[in-house]
Amino acid sequence: MARRLGSTPFRELLPDSLSSDPSVRAAAAALDEVLDATTRAIPGVLLYARLAHDTGFVEPVAMLPPLARLSELSGGLARLPEAVLDHLAWQLHVEGYETAVDVAAKRQLIAGSLLLHRRRGTPWAVRTALEAALHVPATVQQWFEYGGEPYFFRVRLELGGAEIDEAGVTDAMRLIFDYKNVRSWLDCLETVTTRPLPVSIAVAGIMRTMNRVRLWFPPKPVPSGRVHVGLGSTRYSRSVIRPWTPPRPVPDLRGRIAFAIISQSRSIVCPKP
Repeated sequence: MARRLGSTPFRELLPDSLSSDPSVRAAAAALDEVLDATTRAIPGVLLYARLAHDTGFVEPVAMLPPLARLSELSGGLARLPEAVLDHLAWQLHVEGYETAVDVAAKRQLIAGSLLLHRRRGTPWAVRTALEAALHVPATVQQWFEYGGEPYFFRVRLELGGAEIDEAGVTDAMRLIFDYKNVRSWLDCLETVTTRPLPVSIAVAGIMRTMNRVRLWFPPKPVPSGRVHVGLGSTRYSRSVIRPWTPPRPVPDLRGRIAFAIISQSRSIVCPKP
């Protein structure tokens, strides 16, 4: 009969010659609580499986069925605390680990450290390290892609609506020099900040109605020799459509047309080789 780890009492593992002894059965029952806690603590040592679970990396080899069952009994794989991440970064020799902006960035750098070490010195490694540590999209252009001098390259960081300070630029430069190859030189580091500035423009229709009252004389000849004087009114309407800029705050106008203006600022750092 198959026995499952984590759900089998210790006394059921004893042979019949021992399990029939009341003292041995009592000792086995006392050990169940200790062994159960130890068994449930086994998933805690699965550091790389927990790291893969936290970062979304696909594990190359699935966990063994007993370990998978123990993980389910323990409530799933727990997140790695930051102190454990620091030790793993030291063990795997993760370059640029100190530049990570948050704990999630540290997990990404550690999880991808083996692949980064394997492809170190390539544009892919520089771009991946920047995106993992700084959480911003990065672009690496080699010299032949923008008409520069041989063995030079450029790096562009899309910051969105955020800004980068001097410390952030220093961290980005450190990551670039950690993961680039030796023969390549950084031409410039460009950071781009883009902010949308919404401007609302509405189109309204204005209709004007004018009434004009005037005397009316009937045409000649006048029938029956009588003189008739009457009053008549003429009414006409005219519609004019003019552009109209609403006051601020903009009222809730249905069918309005809005245009967005984007403000973009750039900063370029060019180190000297």
